[in-house]
Amino acid sequence: GGALTRAVMFNFDITLPSGYEPTPVDGEVDEFFTWTMEEVLESLAEDYDDPLKPNCYLVVVDFLLRRGWLSPEVDGYLDVLKELRGGTCA
Repeated sequence: GGALTRAVMFNFDITLPSGYEPTPVDGEVDEFFTWTMEEVLESLAEDYDDPLKPNCYLVVVDFLLRRGWLSPEVDGYLDVLKELRGGTCA
């Protein structure tokens, strides 16, 4: 089984030069992926053969919300937004 943890995550967007390939060096990450937005959205499907850890999707969903790929018209939008933004930074 898994465990739930309450933590504060700070996410930052950076623009990388075309052709840049990040290299994992700290042992925290096995590899990086360069995906199109369509591939990112496809990765949200329940039957997707997933290379990401479940907690990584908090960052993915946060990005999709901030960039307008998930809009208020999507079922559950406000619930997801409330859960992502409802914590305290104390």
